[in-house]
Formats: sequence, C-alpha cells, structure tokens
Amino acid sequence: MKITKFVNRVKEIQLLNNKWKTNNAQFIVIYGRRRIGKTEIIKQFIKDKKGIYFLGRLESKKDQLERISNHLSEFFSDSVLNTSPLNSWEAVFQYISNKKDKFIFAVDEFPYVVKTSPEILSVIQDYWDNKLNKSKIFFIFCGSSLSMMEKYIFDYSTPIYGRRTLDIKVPSLSFIDLQDFFPKNNLEENVKIYSILGGTPAYQLEYEKNIYYTIKKLTSKQSFLLREPEFILREEVTEPRLFISILQAISTGKTSVGEITNHTGLDKGIVGKYLSVLIDLDMVRREVPVTDSWKSRKGKYYIKDNFFNFWFRFIYPNLHHVEINPIIVENIIKKEMNGYIGQIFEDICKQFLITKRVCSHSKIGRWWHKDKGIDIVGLNDNKEIVFFECKWKNLDYNQSLKILEELKTKSQYVKWHNSKRKERFGLFAKKFEKKNELRKQGYLIYDLDDWKT
Repeated sequence: MKITKFVNRVKEIQLLNNKWKTNNAQFIVIYGRRRIGKTEIIKQFIKDKKGIYFLGRLESKKDQLERISNHLSEFFSDSVLNTSPLNSWEAVFQYISNKKDKFIFAVDEFPYVVKTSPEILSVIQDYWDNKLNKSKIFFIFCGSSLSMMEKYIFDYSTPIYGRRTLDIKVPSLSFIDLQDFFPKNNLEENVKIYSILGGTPAYQLEYEKNIYYTIKKLTSKQSFLLREPEFILREEVTEPRLFISILQAISTGKTSVGEITNHTGLDKGIVGKYLSVLIDLDMVRREVPVTDSWKSRKGKYYIKDNFFNFWFRFIYPNLHHVEINPIIVENIIKKEMNGYIGQIFEDICKQFLITKRVCSHSKIGRWWHKDKGIDIVGLNDNKEIVFFECKWKNLDYNQSLKILEELKTKSQYVKWHNSKRKERFGLFAKKFEKKNELRKQGYLIYDLDDWKT
C-alpha cells in the first residue's frame, strides 16, 4: 500500500502563507525529526509560488556549488551559470542579493551544507544583516538533526543566532490525522497502527494489508525501519550505546530515574544527564502527576514516538532473532501486543478529550502516588475535576460499574481542593455494553464509535 497523501499540516502551511503575504524579507527555520514531513511541507508551500528548492547532501563543497549554480541557472534562465558555476557561497549570496524579485530560497537538510561549508553561516549573517533583510527574499532553512540545528541555528554562539523571523517545529501526526491515511480501516485497526508506527508520515508506508502482516514486514531484514531508531540516534549523539540502554529501559516500563538506574546499572547522575539530552532531542518527555508542579520529584519518563517505543521494547532486544528466525520476534510481539497497546490507548483517549473538547479542563494528564494511579485526570480553574480509566477491551455492564467504583475509591487519594471540588467520572474502552445506561447515571462513557461523531 503506497501512501501519497499530504495529511494535516494546516497550521504549518498557514504560518508560511501568512509570512509570504507580508512582502518582507523572511528568515524561516523548519525543523523536526527525520521523516516527519518537513520536506513535503516545503514542497506543498512552494508549488504555486516562485521558488528554489535545494537539498543539502554530504558531498564536496565543489559539488554543492555546482548544484546550487544549476538551480539558480534554471530558475533565473541564466545560461552563464551552466558554463561558469559560482565558486563560493559568498558568490551565491552576492548573486541572490542582486535579484529584486520576490522568491523563495529553501535549503533542505541545511546541516549537511554547513558540515561541508561551515563558512556559510558567516556569509549568511553578513548578507542578511547588510543587504537581504531589507529585500523581498524568503529564506527557508530546514534540518532533521536536532542537535545540529541547535548548534547552527539556535545556539547563542552561532553567527546567525537571532536572525530568524519564524521557526516551525514539525510534530508527529495525531491519532485523528491517521484516519486520513487509512479511512477504510476500522478504528481498532488504526489504534494498532498508531500504537506501532506512531505519527511519523513516512513510517505509514510500512503498513500493508493488516497489522500482523505489517509486523512481519517490520521484523524482516528488508524493512527500512529495522534499524531506523538506531540510525537516528547515531546522527544525534557520538556515543549512542548508553542512550540505547536508557531508552530500552523506558520502553519496558522503567519510567522513574531510580528504575532506569537499577535496570541499566548506570550512575544516577549519568542517567539524569542523558535523559536531559533525550528530552532536548525530542525523543523522551517527562511527566509529573497532573496535580503536582513541574518541580515535583515524582517525574516519570516516556518515549515520545510510538514506533521508537515499540522498537526498543520488541525489536532491539530481539535483533539476533531477526537475523536467524524472525518468527520468534513476531510471536513475542503478538503475545504482548494487547498490553502494549493498552498503554498507548491512554494517550489516544487523552487526544480524544482535547480534540473533541468534551471536557472544559485546561490541565489533563496522569496522576499517581505510591501504588495508586489514575489514567487521566482533568482539572480546571472552577475547581472541577474529572477522572478517567482507559481499558483496551470490550466491557460488559457489570465490569464497567466495577471499574468506575474502583475509580471513585482511588479518586479520594487525589489531593486537590478536596472539600470544594466538583467531581465527574468516566471510562474509555473499545466497546461498551449498555453505554447509554451508564451515561444516564452521569458517567462520561466513550468507546471507539465516538471517534466517528
């Protein structure tokens, strides 16, 4: 199944179009993880406008300049550049600065260009400050390596620090967006796809026929995703070994610093340092109980991308089986898949509450204390609090009532405006028996059918 759709990204295109309408010089930075859809955003934006798209490569400076000369020659119908290419980035920006027309100059994989030609940063600074910032030029600099984009664009010491007029961080797609990729699938199948492949558009290319056939593909030596997380990590850090150990620990449910330390055998200080790097690289997020401040010591760590989480939990520790007998890996995944999806289902339910706006709660997240935990708790300034449990299963009426009663009991441990708050209770599941009967009793009840409305 080949997917060619351009899904969502309405906000990103709108931001770019708003800047385009101003007729002022623009210095726009687009960044985000590899395969997240940055290039397609640029191409969609540029397709009905005058613009040059240049893809950076790990190649010699001479090859870079010859390619950019060819692009400029074609765009400006300048045959001289074909026989006499520009021989420096100084010459490239001098050439651009002499053009008075409004046009887009987009450089994709910008860190690759800088790696070969580090002087380009100072050249851009000089021409932007002294000539181009008063022109109609529309620069776009785009990159996948977050560590390199930080170094070359966002770090205070870089020559072009502070020049950008807009930066766009491209996020993963949501579960709702996934429906546009697979509109003919039932929602249960799409939950499985999202749990395993996450919200990275390019990863959806691996889906074919059904989720079990896709797992078979993922655990074959031919899959381009077989070592994808490892390759991305190697792009970002010089020594990935310890990062891999930490990510593997998190994927198996070791989410506190203490648990990660015990699992990996690393020093607690090292774990804390490496977790900070992983957060900066947008691979890990830190959560605290929804009723706590961000400074809480109860912080837990989760892998942000579902495919990375899946890979570190199931594929990485079983790579030796992939080489010899991948069926073993398939069977391990099938055996544990419902439990794994159940954890992702909590996030999907949270997305439902936010996107469907079924609760007017400004703060939504997990709550836990010692051995007690609640999947979703929502709070607002009116002292209203809502409690949800999320169950990746079909529930009969009595099962639902039992879970709701247990939820009420656990809610008493949540210390938040206890004497004055207004409480509501809810439940998510695949499917409910007597859903309307539960709703008549005042419970917030949602299953997969409610995503369609």
